[in-house]
Order: sequence, then structure tokens, then C-alpha cells
Amino acid sequence: MDENIQKLQNYIISPELPIHNPLPEIIPRRYNESRLLHLPKGSASTKLVPRRDFITGGIIEFVEVDVEDVGANACNSTSMRREPGLLEESTRGSAMNFPFWPGGFDEPPREIKKLDVDLDLGSELLTVPPGFQKGYNFEDTKLESQFGGMVISKSDNVNLLENLEKDLDVQEWLKLSEEPVKSDSLNNFNDSMDFKDIEEHIMSADLKPVLEISNTNTKSAFNSEWAEMVDITHPIDNFKEKIPCPAMTYPFELDVFQKQAILKLEERQYVFVAAHTSAGKTVVAEYAIALSQRDLTRTIYTSPIKALSNQKYRDFKKTFKDVGLITGDLQIDPTASCLIMTTEILRSMLYCGSEITRDLEYVIFDEVHYINNPERGHVWEEVIILLPDHVNIIMLSATVPNTMELADWVGSTKKRKVYVISTLKRPVPLMHYLYTGCGGKSKDDIFLLVDANGKFLQENYVKAVERKKEMQSKSKTGQGGSGPPAKNFVSAKQDQNMWIGLIDFLKRNNKMPVVAFTLSRNRCDINLQALQSVDLNTAREKGSVQKFFQQCLQKLKPPDRQLPQVLTMKDSLERGIGVHHSGILPILKEIVEMLFQSGLVKLLFATETFAMGVNMPARTVIFDSHRKYDGMEVRNLKPGEYIQMAGRAGRRGHDENGTVILLCKAQVPPAMDLRSMILGQPEKLQSQFILRYAVILTCLRIESIKVEDIIQFSFKEFNQKQQIPLQKKQLEVAQDKFSQLPELGEHLQPLCKFYELAQEYLTERQRLMKYLLSQPKITKELKVGRVLVVTQGRHYNKLGIILSIKSTPGKDTVYRLLVLEHQFGASEQKELLNRGEMYYKIVSLTPQNKFFQPEGIGGHCVVDAKAADIVEITKTTIKVDGDVIIRNWEQRQIERFRDSPPGATVVKAVSELQQLNQNYIDKPETLKFMNLSKEVNISEENELAQIRYTEHLWKQLIALLPHTNIAGFEQEFATVFERKVLERRIEELKFKNSTKNLSLYPDYCNKLEVLRALKYIDDLDEVTLKGKVACEMGQNELLITELILCNMFNDLEPAEIAALLSSLVFQGKIQGEPVIPEKLKKCVKEFEEINDTILAEELRHKTIIESDSRLNFGLLEVVYEWARNKPFAEIMKLTEVQEGIIVRCIQQLDETLRDVKTAAIRIGNPALQSKMEDASTAIKRDIVFTASLYTAL
Repeated sequence: MDENIQKLQNYIISPELPIHNPLPEIIPRRYNESRLLHLPKGSASTKLVPRRDFITGGIIEFVEVDVEDVGANACNSTSMRREPGLLEESTRGSAMNFPFWPGGFDEPPREIKKLDVDLDLGSELLTVPPGFQKGYNFEDTKLESQFGGMVISKSDNVNLLENLEKDLDVQEWLKLSEEPVKSDSLNNFNDSMDFKDIEEHIMSADLKPVLEISNTNTKSAFNSEWAEMVDITHPIDNFKEKIPCPAMTYPFELDVFQKQAILKLEERQYVFVAAHTSAGKTVVAEYAIALSQRDLTRTIYTSPIKALSNQKYRDFKKTFKDVGLITGDLQIDPTASCLIMTTEILRSMLYCGSEITRDLEYVIFDEVHYINNPERGHVWEEVIILLPDHVNIIMLSATVPNTMELADWVGSTKKRKVYVISTLKRPVPLMHYLYTGCGGKSKDDIFLLVDANGKFLQENYVKAVERKKEMQSKSKTGQGGSGPPAKNFVSAKQDQNMWIGLIDFLKRNNKMPVVAFTLSRNRCDINLQALQSVDLNTAREKGSVQKFFQQCLQKLKPPDRQLPQVLTMKDSLERGIGVHHSGILPILKEIVEMLFQSGLVKLLFATETFAMGVNMPARTVIFDSHRKYDGMEVRNLKPGEYIQMAGRAGRRGHDENGTVILLCKAQVPPAMDLRSMILGQPEKLQSQFILRYAVILTCLRIESIKVEDIIQFSFKEFNQKQQIPLQKKQLEVAQDKFSQLPELGEHLQPLCKFYELAQEYLTERQRLMKYLLSQPKITKELKVGRVLVVTQGRHYNKLGIILSIKSTPGKDTVYRLLVLEHQFGASEQKELLNRGEMYYKIVSLTPQNKFFQPEGIGGHCVVDAKAADIVEITKTTIKVDGDVIIRNWEQRQIERFRDSPPGATVVKAVSELQQLNQNYIDKPETLKFMNLSKEVNISEENELAQIRYTEHLWKQLIALLPHTNIAGFEQEFATVFERKVLERRIEELKFKNSTKNLSLYPDYCNKLEVLRALKYIDDLDEVTLKGKVACEMGQNELLITELILCNMFNDLEPAEIAALLSSLVFQGKIQGEPVIPEKLKKCVKEFEEINDTILAEELRHKTIIESDSRLNFGLLEVVYEWARNKPFAEIMKLTEVQEGIIVRCIQQLDETLRDVKTAAIRIGNPALQSKMEDASTAIKRDIVFTASLYTAL
């Protein structure tokens, strides 16, 4: 032992050990010059490929060809030719990967093309090769070759008669002339429409159409280059000849719309099928899956909700076998040829460059009308934009009014034609009834409201109203006239009697099974409790329910099988009554769905989400109410919502008609409401696109895909984008015209400056006048008889008397004025050329137009002026009868009274005005003007600044006014004005054609500022480490990133982290204040501070309008106890929130924990990574994460 200590001491103390002096062991380097010639190994930029004989197949020679995308991999390229990524990332991809290049975007420029190689070939190029007699001059033949030797002048009209005289075949001529017209997208025919808003005198030369043929059928059905409505009115007789070897056959005869869709799928086209529920849209999806399996490619089927994905997995698994499922927490057979997932999962895969995309042939969007969903609609838009070129899109939707518009957007985005197949036909027609019964004798009171042909039966509606009134008067008499009024009140007992009577009626009329849509979770549960005495199942059916229920519960732990909700549900299901809403445990919902499909649930109380379910038709659908609470207000059901739910009625092959019953509990709803709800048009599909921070950061990280492109290709910007070709053409014409205008000489430069200043001054003054004249103090002064100074058109700075004032809310106030005019010239003075109001207003500023001197006596006219036309308000009033003057003037505008003398009132007013005008010309100081800004007593800083700025501009303008005092001023200024207007127009069109004109562009700029302020990107818009971490997040990217990087989680336990993060995913409401454990109170405060910092930054940069906290600590205690291994029955005692909502919250929390774990790996924090894994393990247990019955059974 002592020896070892001695050795150690010597090692530390004595530096003379050989290990500290390694020089003797180093071999000196010998210089070798040839090493400088060595290059590091790189990927080859060319490769040898064999050239074969077409007949024998033998190799003739090897040819060297360029290799594109050399060295490309998932971290540096968007190309399909890049190296495959890591095997473990092949399904979901990685946030560090580049997505594949989106279809429809302009191809990224090749690196070699970016090199600026300037080849100077000289100017004297030969057109005839040495030794040849003839050559080829490309410049001369370019135009001829384009039109087959026949040059058509764009500006000349085509003379059809002349061509006929030359014996030119009309058909041939049309073929020749159609090509250039088509290539211009028919814009030549619409040129006159193209440039309407450009000054006609500037553009007139270019507006002659090619053919002088009247536009027939211009208002035809929706016409588009990218969308086409397929005709399904005629049967397809030769379907089997067209598809002799179908990828899939069906045991029943297909409908025409299904056959048309299959034909388009065989041609590998985009298809959009819009049809009612249960019309058979799934056939189209199944055929696409069969096609991809035949082609050995892959299909992705996306659904809007996770439950729907699970149901589809089970259905498709029976049909195709090779089917996989990908959800947030589960992957079943991710290598399968058909994958089912939610749209959010597909979006994540596309952004993360999943390798599955390479083999993808079809993406099927089920329920694509979800694009209207305010919270999630943007996901569908992002996915459609991101899908690569080779993927075919199939969209399935309920019937919506603007299917063609959506198809047109998809087609123009992906540069592929979309074939729309829309059918309004229902396989099982619906009959809509009103039920006014209240149990007892009235239980059979039912009235047909809308028949199977969609006819509204008004007489039956009247009968239903009368019957309801009759019953209410009876019940009042029975109560002795006392008690609450029956308008909107139905007691629990009355409700129970009504349901018992209705169920008896439905049983007797063989209308079971029934889905009763009750648009509130609470009412669903109340109805279930009220019907505890009702039994709809036989003893055998009870046994089947018990057996199935016990079999499903084997998956749960014994304590979870005794949960109150499980026992209640078991009892009601045995009696044939079920309930289905978001508060029910997922496993119980699935049991209810399966029992309903097998006919063992006769009556199902459900909320609206059940209408999204698959293959769940009933014979009858009941609406508990025609009104619903949508989170903001109680409102009537929209036609789209009503039809989606009502469409569950009627089982194909079982029922002749579907029965829809609307319960009239307290009173019959108004006929107008019912008519619009049942027969109204569903809502139009509208873009809900929002620009997420993650999208901005991903695009900035990739660089080749621009955020502006993503915005431009969104459905929101579609109409704007459609205008771009037209605006580009307008810009070309305007620039062409501008180049033809003469250059302005040096002597006109002062007038140019005068125009610029006058334009700005007038714009500011008009804005200011609108504000000042809207102030109550000034409005009081502006009464009939007040004298104003106005400029409108050729009326320069004229005195005018107010005759009447017309103010309409939302519109500019119109002041009708009597002004002076030349005695003989009022009618002849109308110019042939109207240069626009701004021209006249600028000219009116010049000293020579300061006063108006009328020629002759008595000349006058009545004009309508607005605030922008008023120059000054005088302190003078002239007493006049405005109505009499206006009537007299209007009478004299009629042709036969044109020469009548003006009335005495008019003459008097005109002479007084003329006298005032003459005095004003002789002595301008005699007329006093109101100082509007002092009168109003403005205190707002913005308005004061505007007044000061306007005064400053006027002072600058005064200095330039002497330059306008020249001979022929108007002619000279007209030249300047024309050029300047065109310059402004060109600037405006350039702006319209740029990305800055996009409606989301300001929001994008504001969000960039937020990201800069919070250091997610630097000043050069390079993504920082923070930004890269935020890219990994599914939602709440900024908040979660801030929490991770401020090291908040480092000192917390896994259960505490899970509890705090639950505040990001819980969206429900709780009674009272949330309970927060003592040790977490400090963390909650820090959480809120970080959230407030982000909100403050967003408010400062106007990315949000109001500060609405994203945090909800309502389930913090529940999740904390769950993560500490408490049983589910115990945590349910801590809250009133329903079981299903708690489970949903914890499942979503697991996805957030996974995001944080990935971020911990990215920033190199193994301790946090370990904690996230522990937290995830702690919450992933028991009933909360029980596998779906659809995937397990």
C-alpha cells in the first residue's frame, strides 16, 4: 500500500516522467510534394451508362452522363434522388430532414445553372455553313414556325370574307388561328375586360380583340383550366370494356358516379367526389387502395379524427390485409401498402421528409369539407400544398356548394386537372317529421314536414303548431292556469314522459334502431338516467351484450372495471340504450359503436361527433333540439350540420326511406328556420389558413422553399393568385405605353415636383377633411344656406350654397350645392377627355384658378359634393329654400323644360351668390373662413401630427406655385400628369404582382419580428438553436421551447413536469379555481410569466388582437396524481370533468412529452430526456392507454 502511495506522489510531484516529455518518441515529418496533388474523395458528378441496340439489346458503347443531385441527402436536399435517410426515421421522418419538393412549385434552379457563364460568341455568326448553298436563319423563321408560316398580327382584326375568297379552308384556318389564342389562355378575347381600370385614353390602342365575334355563352357554368365537372347523368354501358381487368370487383352494380370515379382513377387523375353520407364514396377509396396494391405502390388514407382512423383500419384490414395504422402513440405495420392516419400525422411526415413519400401513389382525404374547421382546417391546406408531384390526390366530401372552386384551387396548386364528381342523389331518401307528442294520448302526434322529394308541406306545419297550442292549453287548464309559461320550459318529468311515449311509438312502427342527436353531453346523460325503466332488448340480446362487454373489459385492470361510468354503461347497454360523446371513455365508446353496428343498441343518445363515424346508419334519426351552443352562442343548426347528422338515417338495402324526427318540446320552431335548416344550402368551403411559427422556421431553415410560396399557394390567396396573369399583362401594356411616351424635358422638372407634392398634399387634406367634417361641432355648422368653397371636376374653387345634406351610415355624406357657372357654356364645356378628379384638383391649386369669374349673368348649376371636394367652409350663410331650388333645377334638366327660365327663388339665390363672389374676387379678405382644426379642438396626437404635416406640405407647395404661372400650363401639365399617372400605375401593378400584395404577408412580417425579438432567428433570418428546437414541436412551439431553454424542468420531478405541461393541452372548463399542489405554485407562476412574455411580444407586433392566455391548469392536480401512480377511480374524485375528457387530455399530453424529449436530444440534455421518458412511462398505463378495440379484436 505504501509503495502505491509513493508511486502516486512521484507521478504528481515529479514532472520529469517520460509521459510529460514525449518529444523523443515523435518521428520528424518528411516533406512529400506529391501529397499536394491529392484531393479528398468526393461523390462522382458523372456516371457511365450503357447504350444498347434496340433490337438485340446488346451493349454498343458506354456513355458518360451527368449525375444530378450529387451528394444529396435528407439533411441538404428536397430532391427525390437524394440518399435514403436512416432506417429508424423512414416512417415518421425527422425534424432535421428537408421535406420533398412540393408538387406545383417551380423547380428549384440547378446549381450548374446558377453559375453565371457569359459566352461571347461575337456578333457575326454564320447562317450558311461553309460549302453549303443554303443555311438556316433562326431569327427570321422563329415567328413563322410558331404559326405554321402564317403570321397573324395581334392588333389587326381577321377578315373572314377575305380568307374565304382566297379559297382557304375555314376549318384549316381555324386550326391555325386557335393555337395562339389558346396559348394565351383566351386572354385576347377578354382584353377589353383586362384593362378597364387603366385610363382608357392611355390603353385604347391595345384593346382590339382578335375576332369581332360577339361573346356567346360567356356566363356558362364554372369554367376552369384546372377543374372539370364529370357528367354522371348518362349511364356507362361499356364500363367493362373500358376496364377489362379491374383492380377490384364488387358484388353489386356500381352507381354511375362510382364508375366515373374509377375510370378517372385508372387514368391516374386527381378525383374529387362530393356526395351525401352513405352514397358509397368508400368504393372510390377502396379502388384506389386496390390499384396501388396492384402497382406495388402505397396509399395513405387520412381521416379528420383518430376514432375514424381506428374504424377504417378495421374495415380495410378485412378487405385488403396489408393495412397499417399510424397514430400519435401507435404504429401498426408501418411498412404496409395502405396506411391510415389523421391529417395532422401526414402533415408532420411531409415536413419531416418521410421516406414513405417516395412510394406513395395515392393520398385519400376523407371528409375534406373539414377544411372549413376554424381550428384545424389549415392542416388540409398545408398537406395539399406539400404533397409531391407524383402523388395523386383523391378527395371525398359531403355535398358543398363550391366543390368546383376547391377543385380549381387544388388543380392550379398542383398543376394537374381535378375531375369533380358530385351527386345530390340519396340512395335512401329522407322523410323529415315534426313530433309534438308529450307522452300519454299524444304519443302518436307526428307530422310529415318535408317529403322524400324535398317538398316542404306547409299545411302539416300549421297542423303541428295548432296541435301543440291545443295541448299546451289543456296542460294549463289541468294545472289550474298556474305554473310557469310553456314557452321554453319543459320539466324533467315532462321530458321523461315524452321520451317514453316516443320510444313506444317508434317500437310500434318498427322505426328502431334510432340515433338521437342531443347536442350537449349533459343532456345525453340526463336522458340516459331518465330512461332507466325502459328495456328494448330481449333476454337473448341481453346475453349477447353481457358476453361482448365482459370480453372487452378483460383488457382492463379489475379496479377499472368497477368505475361508475363502466357500470352505468353496462346496465344501459343491456337494456339496448347507449350514449356516445366526448366525455365517455374511449373503450366504452368503441363498445357502444360495435354493439350499435351489430343491432344490439336500439336507441343511442349521441353528440355531433358521432355523425363523423363510419358505417353507423340507423333507421331513424331524432333531433332533441334544432339549436346548439357552439362555444360562443346558442344558434340554429346550419344546413350542413343538419344534413351531416340527418344523413345517418336510412340503411342502404334495408330501408325504403330514412326517418328524421325533430322534437318540438315546448313549441314548434319557426317555419323559416326549419325550411332553411332542412332545405338550405350547406356552407361554402372557405380557407382557414393560418401561418404557424413552425412553418416559418421550417421554410427559413430549408431556404429553397419560401414562406411566400406556401402563402401564395394557400386556398386563402387563390382568388388573388388568379389575377396575377392578368395583372402581369396589364403591367406589360402599361410599360409598353410608358416607353412610347416622350421623355420630360428639363423645363418640366418643376412641374414634376409640383405634381408629386400636390398629389401628396391633396391625399392628406382629403383624409383630414373627412375626419373634421365628421366631428359633431362642424356637422352642426353645415346646415342649408352655409356657403362653402368647393372643387369638383372643372368647377375650380367655386363658392357654393348648401341646398341639402344626405348622410347614409357607412357611406360618405353628400352635400348638394348651388354653384355659379358661365352663362352660355355650361352645356358645351364638357370635355371629350376626362383626366380624372385628381387632375382637376391639382390644377385648382394654381394661382390662376384661385377665383372663379363667371361670364355673363345668372349662369348656375347644382352639384353633389363630398367631404373630399370641400376646400373651405366660410362663416357666411345665405337664406335659401333648398328643396325649391333643387326641384326647379331637376325640372329644367328634362328636355322639354330645358329652355324654361329659372324660378324666382333660384334667381334670388344666384344673384346673392354672384354678389358675394364678386366681393370675394375684389377683396378676398371680406370672406371669412372657419379654422376647422381650432373649432374641433383636436387633442389626439395622430390627428394633430396629420394637420401639421398637411400645413408643412402646403408651405412647400406655395414655393412651387410660381412655376405653374406659365403660358400653356394645362397642356404642359397634362403631359407631366399622363406620364406620372402611368408611372404610379406601373408601381401599383408591380406591387400587385409581388408577394407583398398577399393578404397574409403583413402577418408573416409581424411573426418574423416576433421570432427575431425572441431570438428564434437572427438579423439575417438564419434559424438559431432555439428556432431548430421549435421546429420539432407539434403545437405551442414558442412556449414549450422557452420552457425547455430556460431550464425550468431541470429541478422538477417527472410527475411535476407532466402536470405542468397538461396546462397546454387541456381545453375544457371547470367550476371554480383549479387546485394547485403547494410545491407547484411557484412553477405555475413562472409558467404564466413566460407565457405573458410571449403574448406581450405578439401583441406588440400585432400577430394577435387580444391577449388570451393559452394556459389552463384545470387538470393539473388530476394529472399530477395520475403520474404518481394513483388509480383512475381515485383521480376521478378530484374533479367534475368527465372521464373521456381526462383520458383525451392525458393522451395529448403524451405527444407533448415526446416533443420535449426530442428537443432535449437536440440541445444535448440527457437528464431532461430521461425525465421525459419517465414521465411518459408514468402516464401511459391502465384505462387511459388501453389499445383500441378496432386494432385489438
